[in-house]
Amino acid sequence: MNAKQKMITFVIFLTLIIVSLISFSIGRYPIDLSIIGNWLFYKIGLTTTVLWSKQQDLILTNIRLPRIVLVSLVGSSLAISGTVLQSVFRNPLVSPFVLGISSGASFGVSLVIVFFQSYNIFILQSSAFIFGIVSVLLVLLISKLFSSGNTIILILSGVIISSFFTSIVYLLQYFSEEQKLQAILFWTFGSFSNSSLMDIAVVGPINLICATALVTQSWKINVLSIGEQESQVLGIDTNLFRILLIGITTLLTSSVTAVCGPIGWIGLLIPHIVRFIGGANNAYVLVNSYLLGAAFLQLVDLIARNITSVEIPIGIVTAIIGLPFFMFILYKSKYSL
Repeated sequence: MNAKQKMITFVIFLTLIIVSLISFSIGRYPIDLSIIGNWLFYKIGLTTTVLWSKQQDLILTNIRLPRIVLVSLVGSSLAISGTVLQSVFRNPLVSPFVLGISSGASFGVSLVIVFFQSYNIFILQSSAFIFGIVSVLLVLLISKLFSSGNTIILILSGVIISSFFTSIVYLLQYFSEEQKLQAILFWTFGSFSNSSLMDIAVVGPINLICATALVTQSWKINVLSIGEQESQVLGIDTNLFRILLIGITTLLTSSVTAVCGPIGWIGLLIPHIVRFIGGANNAYVLVNSYLLGAAFLQLVDLIARNITSVEIPIGIVTAIIGLPFFMFILYKSKYSL
């Protein structure tokens, strides 16, 4: 990364810290930033002075901390997945949502909710990953049957498969008993209201391992995004590497979908913003998409839980914010199909 890109990285990281502190502070029970600062220093062993009540400690430790960490993990996972998929398919309109990965994972989770009397996060994760993989394989199969590399066909294939799995989820809802119907509906809208340390324990390692693997292979992703011939000249097995990248991004997307529901636009929007402000080198784009995805989704979650007296499902807020924002980025970047 050059000096400008490093400066952008620092600014985005600083933005993430600021948004996180604001998220700790603002809520149904506001807490002063000075108290939060002391509480954080105390938790990492830098001070022994306790200046907060037991109620404040309970709110910060059991409610806001797990939520802020989980929101950051989800935002970073979706953003970095979108970045990689856009490079792999050399298509600026590709994202986990567009390729049907989110819809396939949603179907996997809905299937578990409907047909399992009892289940845990690991069963949800496994089912989401399996059907996320099935979804993207179906998209690739359909696009290959009708075209060898047409951008529009790939997008339409994603729309078809996404609509297919979404329709089956609706069908499962229709035939579900009331309690399971409510569980599916609540989860489908996207929410972090039930964030827990268990969710973080499952999603966190997947996020860190997969993100680290992607960043360390950024130079190969750069070459792959240029073309097949260039990759082969440098000794890269393009088919194997592409399959590996699709598998990693599917794992990232399905893991976060299982804990908070399908959330659109992050994987599509964030990579565009990062490239727009600092260039297309994936060594820079991957890191900054990761950080900006976390900051952006935290900001969206902050709006979702504070703009009205009742928390708005975060999937709705991302759609409202994402659509006009993406249209602006699309116009400025002058992308065309």
